Amino acid sequence: KLATATLSAWGVALATYSYLVLQSTPLTALGLGAVIVAASILATEWEAPYSETARSILDAYAANLARILEEFGVSSRALYLKEGYVAVPLNTKLEAPPPQSSEGLVVGSKGAYYLMLLAPRLPVEAGDPEAVLTSVLVDALGLCDRVRAVRREDRVLVELRGAKVRAESARFSRVLGPLPLHVAAAALAGALGRDIELEEWREEDKRIVATLRMVNSAGEG
Repeated sequence: KLATATLSAWGVALATYSYLVLQSTPLTALGLGAVIVAASILATEWEAPYSETARSILDAYAANLARILEEFGVSSRALYLKEGYVAVPLNTKLEAPPPQSSEGLVVGSKGAYYLMLLAPRLPVEAGDPEAVLTSVLVDALGLCDRVRAVRREDRVLVELRGAKVRAESARFSRVLGPLPLHVAAAALAGALGRDIELEEWREEDKRIVATLRMVNSAGEG
């Protein structure tokens, strides 16, 4: 928006100066053209390509996950694994790292069992958390309008503005967080190469503020 406003101001100045002082028709036309281009950009509603289709697919994905969560009656918050899975505790808390095996829907040993779900498969690369989430949530999927993310030691503070939140089930939201945050946690786990826990979050008028904590995987110190 700043660049567009600058282009518009430059166009007005050029057109005015060229018409009144230089009396140059080509330069006047150039200035007016810059103003028209700036106005067109400001009037264009930016939307991620195929974002409606992507959100529809994600809505169906969320509905299916909600049915599984309801079937197992889980209520504990999930852990997002760097390997691309979501581990939901069935009879244990997250103090004990879940096994990294993805064979089967329910995995575990020694009395600690987890429901292992597939996280959204996202083509992310290692990088700054804000850049990663902006690329996925804003540019690719259109799940929010703006992302702010700051990494502080083993935590990432995330703010999603203009979140496109739809009516997820209460259990889905309690276990996996709101859908945009669910996707954000999965993306960060892959990009940072660390397991991610949703430590806390709150929603207020299309805005989601959350703290995500990086935890040690099985076998890590």
